[in-house]
Amino acid sequence: MDLNDFGDGPDPPTRLATISRQLDGLLTAQAWQLSDTELDGLLEGVCRLTSRVAAVRGLLFVEAQDRGFAVRHGATDLTGWLRDRLRLTTRDARRQVTLAHDTTTVHTATGTALADGTITVEQAMVISDALRTLPTATTPDQQTAAEQALLRFADQFDPHHLVKLAARLRETLTTTDTSPGGDDPHTDSHTGEHTNPSTRKTGSGGDDAGNDGRKKPSPDPADIRRLTLTDTPTGTTLISGELDTEGAALLRTALDSLAAPQPAADGTPDRRSPTRRRADALIDLVTRALGAATVPENGGVRPHLTVTIDWNTLLASGASPALTSWGLPLPHSTLARLSCDAEISRIILDPDGVPLDVGRSTRVVPPQLRRALVARDRGCSFPGCDRPPTWCEAHHVIHWTHGGVTALHNLVLLCGHHHRQVHHDGWTIIFTDDGHPAYTPPWRIDPHQTPRRNPYTHPPDLLTSAT
Repeated sequence: MDLNDFGDGPDPPTRLATISRQLDGLLTAQAWQLSDTELDGLLEGVCRLTSRVAAVRGLLFVEAQDRGFAVRHGATDLTGWLRDRLRLTTRDARRQVTLAHDTTTVHTATGTALADGTITVEQAMVISDALRTLPTATTPDQQTAAEQALLRFADQFDPHHLVKLAARLRETLTTTDTSPGGDDPHTDSHTGEHTNPSTRKTGSGGDDAGNDGRKKPSPDPADIRRLTLTDTPTGTTLISGELDTEGAALLRTALDSLAAPQPAADGTPDRRSPTRRRADALIDLVTRALGAATVPENGGVRPHLTVTIDWNTLLASGASPALTSWGLPLPHSTLARLSCDAEISRIILDPDGVPLDVGRSTRVVPPQLRRALVARDRGCSFPGCDRPPTWCEAHHVIHWTHGGVTALHNLVLLCGHHHRQVHHDGWTIIFTDDGHPAYTPPWRIDPHQTPRRNPYTHPPDLLTSAT
């Protein structure tokens, strides 16, 4: 696309008026009358249209800069004109102007992709920023190859992960590394430390003193802390309690990142309520603490979830329920998930329930096999998930109680959230020719049953793509 296109057919203001009328029609349309197919097409089309509008905006920005438009209208530059006229922040205005220049005059392949609607504005900004910061020794051919590689990556990765790939690509092309170690795609997010001085009552001498002149002990704010766990007849547990300011701040800080919404791989918003997300975050936090063996021993044993179960129940043929240490029954679906990657101890009881023999505990997935699993999957292997291996559990594709072997070709890494989803939602796991897992969604999610892989844990070969 270039400015010559504006000379064909009706004049540009007429075209813009036509587009505006079409948008008016969409705004007044009854969206509830749309079929899923129509809604799908409109959603994708409008999102692509946003990118194309940004490409047109870029052409106009470059033309405005070339003819000195902003200065003639009393602004210091185009950034200042955009800030004053459209109430943009200086940062947003500057980024839009920079993107317009880069995609129109320098990185034209990125500009073409933006005009075609095949990349988003955010992805174009990532690519533009990355190409502008390539090492000075990069040749024109390498720059072209890097741009093409990033455009290919943009077809699979969102802007956040594209930033990581761009940083790695820049380091790949750095002959002599003079950078401080590569950019961190996350900005520093210090929460800050806030003092909260208490209001003091002083005696006549200005000291915290009673009538006898001795200093009174100040009350401990932590005395307010309480936590109650109440079992219910339905097998659940009610949690109630109260925390002081410090305790609440610590808990919220620990749960904050874990409780963030997690959209699905196709962009579907997280359907969990905030209360459900916080509860899941608390379980994730406890699971990680127990897995890292940071909790003090109790009776000489590191605390973990202990489940007592009849062997026949474990094999899905017994009637006796599995019980926690507190005597609550576990649903069989939960038991199947927990036993995917567990430590099992054999205890033989006599008819009166007295142990006759205690065998050695054995991990279902031994440490050396888990290390191989981490090396292959690199994190949660579910499509679209970027949780690291330390947050993951080993899942048997064919459960070992059903004859599935505990071997690399029958195991995948899954975070707690997606482990539950695989067990409860009917996802099917297969292994592709290269030995990596792929996930086939249930029919209600994808009628075509197209297998999906997780691109975040297996990015393309950067060196080959870029050079």
